[in-house]
Amino acid sequence: MTSGETPDDKAASIINSVPSTSLWTKTGGVVLGTALTAAAVSTELYVANEETVLAVGFFIIVAAVGRSIGAPYSSWAEGHINRIKGILNSARSEHTKAVTARIDSVNQLKEVVPLTEQLYAVAKETNALEHENFLLGQEQAVKSELKAVLDSWVRFEQQQREQEQIALVKTVTENVYNKLAEPAFKKQLLEEALVQVEQIARSKAI
Repeated sequence: MTSGETPDDKAASIINSVPSTSLWTKTGGVVLGTALTAAAVSTELYVANEETVLAVGFFIIVAAVGRSIGAPYSSWAEGHINRIKGILNSARSEHTKAVTARIDSVNQLKEVVPLTEQLYAVAKETNALEHENFLLGQEQAVKSELKAVLDSWVRFEQQQREQEQIALVKTVTENVYNKLAEPAFKKQLLEEALVQVEQIARSKAI
């Protein structure tokens, strides 16, 4: 068998149903509302009727519903706030990781700069050597071309001299043959030969 609700329990439930944040404000609200209602009724400013009872009941139901919804809403709000905090903390962590990775990459780039300068110096030296080799190759090619031209000129001049000598010998030979073919020249040679023979004979006789 259940016991009935005591007056203290009724008073506590009425106070808790009043929308407020502290016990003092709840109690003050109940007292103030009761006093204002009693004053209005006693001065006949307000006549209590069925509408008043319905209004009071409606406000009590609204307060009870608000109280029952308040706790789940607070829990949902707290969960939502915690979720937002988690997202912000995760974003901050990711940002921190990204900044750390960026710093590490910048530090690596600092080490790359001297290496790049060394590679640039080596590439510059290699380019200078290649240019020097190219110039030497061009000089050698020009010298080879000049030597080939000079050799061709020397061969040409030698051939010219040989042809001139052959022509000279041929000319001299033809002239000799032509002279020998002349009767007067033959007679002169014969006379000169006889004179020389007589001179040789006389010299031996002496």
